[in-house]
Amino acid sequence: MTTPSMQQVDALEQEFRAVQDHITSFLSSFSGQVFEETEWPYTKGKGGGRTRVLEVDRRHYLQSQGGNASPWELRPERTPRSFFEKGACNFSGIHGDNMPKSATSALNIPENTPYRATGVSLIFHPSNPYVPTIHMNVRFFICGEKWWFGGGIDVTPTYPILEQAIAFHADLKQLCDAHHVPYGEWKEWCDKYFFLPHRNETRGIGGIFYDHFQGDSFEHAKNFTMALGRTFNELYSIFLPNGNISFTIAQREFQLYRRGRYVEFNLAYDRGTKFGLMSNGRAESILVSLPATVHWVYEYKPPAGSKESYLYDHFLKPQSWLALTDGDKAQMQPPPNFVGASKSSFVTMPSKGLFASLACPAVLGPLAFVVGAAAAVCYFKKGGCLFCLPSSCCKA
Repeated sequence: MTTPSMQQVDALEQEFRAVQDHITSFLSSFSGQVFEETEWPYTKGKGGGRTRVLEVDRRHYLQSQGGNASPWELRPERTPRSFFEKGACNFSGIHGDNMPKSATSALNIPENTPYRATGVSLIFHPSNPYVPTIHMNVRFFICGEKWWFGGGIDVTPTYPILEQAIAFHADLKQLCDAHHVPYGEWKEWCDKYFFLPHRNETRGIGGIFYDHFQGDSFEHAKNFTMALGRTFNELYSIFLPNGNISFTIAQREFQLYRRGRYVEFNLAYDRGTKFGLMSNGRAESILVSLPATVHWVYEYKPPAGSKESYLYDHFLKPQSWLALTDGDKAQMQPPPNFVGASKSSFVTMPSKGLFASLACPAVLGPLAFVVGAAAAVCYFKKGGCLFCLPSSCCKA
């Protein structure tokens, strides 16, 4: 296979930049949130990257004596939350000759061989538990005469909707078929890669994953990889309308608990995270994939038949989503009232209900006054005295 020229790699970097622009422009327009951008240099070589982040800002700034704003302390999150509680879309294009020894050994290349790596990676954690977390990575690597593309996309729901899981995989298969790449093989690879052996769970409903891909040519492999990046907006749009579904405090807590699985995988198993940290990459950009808020609960098990157990029953093991029969789908139907009421705008905070609201003094005070006044009026109408008990009324 012909090795691509450095001019082709230069052009490829620009295409990856355009993919980042395409995705962040769409998500910013949809959510109304503005990305914070940081351009950073690769300190162990040449090149660098752009990190674009959406998150709940907990930084509290004070004006220094010189008139410049500087971080002072962290503060609680503001409410209501934005559509995305945390998310990032990173572009990088780096050059170096100091790959970790583990990498040079695995690739069977001499140490200090020059390399280049470029691509886009993203992760988004929505506030609403009905909108799944999504991850995508599209990348290119060249070291000496060895080169390849890699990447993939996968979805991690908390409250999964079967029809959407099927639609997601159907669209992925259509994209793969159009570029003559093996959806079935890469779907199986994704299920195996995004698996937590210590939990005996897949990370979610999967997607596709591929690596060391050269295709029929550099152009073939590049065209598919870029098409996957540009199709992200359409793929995630399958799930984004779920942001209008109402949810409860208990469902929010379950979302935070399930996010723990994401952290466990990224820190214990993810090859990209390990390579980035071992090659002295920018830690802030590598670890920006982690969610803002996570809960771990000892020995938690969802009650049988609950909305939470539905995830465990059907969506944390590999499924042939496009081969499900009507009988399979009937057995995978959710419990009653699985989906909350749909609102006309984004729902980013749990609904508390009347009785939960009574704990709030702003509600309890006025309500107590109204109830007390109504009781007093009713008592006077019956001839009672407000200052005496009924058994010892001053009338007697």
